[in-house]
Amino acid sequence: MINIEAYKPHVVLVDDELSELEAYSFLLESMGVQNITTIDDSRKVMESLKNIPSPIVFLDLNMPKVSGLEVLQEIKAKQPQIPVIICTASSEIETAVKCLKLGAHDYLVKPINLNTFGSALRTAVEIVSLRNEVLSLKGISFRDPVPKHAAFDDIITQNCLMTEIFNYIEAIAPSGQPILILGETGTGKELLARAIHQISPLSGEFVAVDVSGLDDALFSDTLFGHGKGAYTGANRVRPGLIEQAKEGTIFLDEIGDLPEVSQMKLLRLLQEGVYYPLGSDKPKQCRARIITATNKTLTNTPGENKNFRKDLYYRLSTHLIKVPPLKERKDDISLLVEQLINEAAASMKRHPPQISKKALQLLENYNFPGNIRELKTYLYDAVARTSTDIIADWIIEERLNISATTSPLDKIESKPLEHIFGKIPTLDELVEFAIDQALKQTGNNQSQAARLLGLSKQALNKRLKKRQQNKTLIDRLVS
Repeated sequence: MINIEAYKPHVVLVDDELSELEAYSFLLESMGVQNITTIDDSRKVMESLKNIPSPIVFLDLNMPKVSGLEVLQEIKAKQPQIPVIICTASSEIETAVKCLKLGAHDYLVKPINLNTFGSALRTAVEIVSLRNEVLSLKGISFRDPVPKHAAFDDIITQNCLMTEIFNYIEAIAPSGQPILILGETGTGKELLARAIHQISPLSGEFVAVDVSGLDDALFSDTLFGHGKGAYTGANRVRPGLIEQAKEGTIFLDEIGDLPEVSQMKLLRLLQEGVYYPLGSDKPKQCRARIITATNKTLTNTPGENKNFRKDLYYRLSTHLIKVPPLKERKDDISLLVEQLINEAAASMKRHPPQISKKALQLLENYNFPGNIRELKTYLYDAVARTSTDIIADWIIEERLNISATTSPLDKIESKPLEHIFGKIPTLDELVEFAIDQALKQTGNNQSQAARLLGLSKQALNKRLKKRQQNKTLIDRLVS
């Protein structure tokens, strides 16, 4: 076990309460820690960390101006190697899980005793020590952070898991070996493949093909091409995509759906580096890097894809990238929402609307089985349907099917009815009140109001016409 005094860690304490900073400093000094920096303004954290080599951060969550959660996200986006230990009075499991998913090293609940504090610091010191040792052997240093490569500019993220993937890609891009990208549908696997190609020293094109649904004949013809007379209708020589991608990258998406006979041909291509166009007995050299992707698990363990060859999997996965789903990148949703709204508005040649706070919260709390592609669908639809400067929460609710399980009465002000009407209301008064509330919630959109009320649009329109007729009659009588 590492001796804290011998290692001499530099600990950064972040808390807006001076008494807490003094207490933590006392605990650290009693453990032999001499390098201590205290920060009582969360806005100054990132600037301070620039000048501290290999710091360990103890961070309070509840702070004014910039919350601890926001500071954690920024640290993990810009300096993911720094261990961050959360110190907070909140013992809510949801908060703890959120912090740990964002990359926090540990989560301590106040009041914190010496043993707990020391244990958290000791494990953080061990991690920093091991990381520095490995990086020193590789000749890499985090002291001067390397800026993110321009190839990643199209990938909107501040998530620490994605930052780690970026670092891994920069390390493997020059190798030229096959790469397998695993991830759910809509997570951006092709964007990562393009980034690998851009970072690599390859001079050729990036060629992408979706192999799902291709039978063996079509797969072979698409990749390898064919000679003249190879089959009926083959009146001329047609080069395949591998030749098109020479000195570049060929990206095979949805490789998990490849027929077994096509798997054999791809395996031979990887092993021997040559292929035969259909109808030709002259081999051609493959001079393209191969990147594959799938949303399936390919190894032959119980419950997984048993139709995919193990030997092909090992060849394809010389380098392996696992892309986290959007539900594990909740900190990216606000960035993605802003970007996608701007893109949608630009495509429709209109001013981009803002999204309401509640609508954004609905998106952040949703699991997105379709990932970024699903989020994009909802936002493009929301921009198209928004006639004001704000995307209303009911538009998002409708797409997420939240309102389908929500009673229209839940949207009514949570006050006793006696306070609203001054008495127990009649059924007619309740009906009129519900109609007013539904119209108010939907910005006078009768279709949406009718849906909230559980009526057809025609039935609501009939009630509104009757209301207007009664009002006109009363006005005549009064006049």
